[in-house]
Amino acid sequence: MEILNKDNKSKIDLKIWKRRDHYNFFHKFDQPFVGISTEINCTSAYHYCKTYQVSFFMFYLYKAHLAANYIKEFRYRIEEEELFEYKEVSGSVTILRSDETFGFAYFDNQPNFSQFMQASRIAIESEKHASGLAPKLEVKGVIHYSVLPLIKFNGLQHAQMLSAKDCTPKIVFGKLDFRNGQVFLPLSVHVHHAVCDGLHIGKYIEHFQSQMEVS
Repeated sequence: MEILNKDNKSKIDLKIWKRRDHYNFFHKFDQPFVGISTEINCTSAYHYCKTYQVSFFMFYLYKAHLAANYIKEFRYRIEEEELFEYKEVSGSVTILRSDETFGFAYFDNQPNFSQFMQASRIAIESEKHASGLAPKLEVKGVIHYSVLPLIKFNGLQHAQMLSAKDCTPKIVFGKLDFRNGQVFLPLSVHVHHAVCDGLHIGKYIEHFQSQMEVS
C-alpha cells in the first residue's frame, strides 16, 4: 500500500512564519512533546454503530483521523531542520496479535467511511497475522494511533526516541466508560510543542467530539 507520495507537502518559510519564535524555542528541547488526556462523549456514535452493526473501533478511528487532518498544525512535520505542511496525512494504529505482541497497521485517507473501513481492514488483518515489528520511520506524513482497550486512563506518557527528532502527533484511545446512560472514550493527545500548542489540541478535541455527534 502506498502511503503519501512525496509531492503531498509544501515548505513553510520559517523566516516569516508567525510562530517562528515559538518554533525556535521549543525545537531545542530534549523532550518537546506536550500532552493532554481527556474523554470524548461518544454516546450517539456508539448507539449508531450498534444500530447499523458497524465496528465502533473503525468508526471512531475514522472520525479521529478526519479531525486530525482538519487541524493543519497536526499536518506539520519537521524534516532535516525544515518545516513542511502536508496536504493530508495518513495514519498507523497498533494492532494486537493472538500471541499478545503488536504491530503497526498503516492506512491512507479515504473519501468516505465505507471505503476507509474496507481498506483499513485489509491492513489490520494483514498485521494481525504478521510477526515482529516493522515501523515505517521514513514515513513522516502520518498520525500515530494506539489503543488501550483494557485501561480507562486519565494520563499517559509515551516512549520516545529523542534522537529521531520525531514530531508526529500521537493519539491514544482507552477503555470505554459506561456511566449514567452515556458512553465515554478516554483520549490522549501528544504533539510537538514547536509546531502545536494547547490551543490546537483543544481545537482537535472539539472537532473530534463534533464528528462523534451522529444520529
